[in-house]
Amino acid sequence: MDTRLQFLTIAEAEEGMVLGAPVVLPEHGVSNFNLPAGHTLTESNIHQMAVRHAEFVCIEIPDERTPEEREAEWGMNEMRLQQIFGAANLADPTTASLYQAVLAFRRT
Repeated sequence: MDTRLQFLTIAEAEEGMVLGAPVVLPEHGVSNFNLPAGHTLTESNIHQMAVRHAEFVCIEIPDERTPEEREAEWGMNEMRLQQIFGAANLADPTTASLYQAVLAFRRT
């Protein structure tokens, strides 16, 4: 089954959810807690993240959209990004990289 990514607050995170992106929580510039993408959350993990003041977590959820619905949503996202970046200089490598990163993120 296809999955997609969703950001939830720590309060919304539940045991059994699967991380869609790594969690890395630094303290004073030093990483003191991390979990890899694909990790299944436990109550202990959620508590440890809350104690370390994590605000959001990226999880994988089942993607129940049809391929047609996905493509339609992708088309709308791409048009919206073109509007947002309409006045931007995409010949600039930094701006072009940002545009591509946002485009790739919206594809999920």
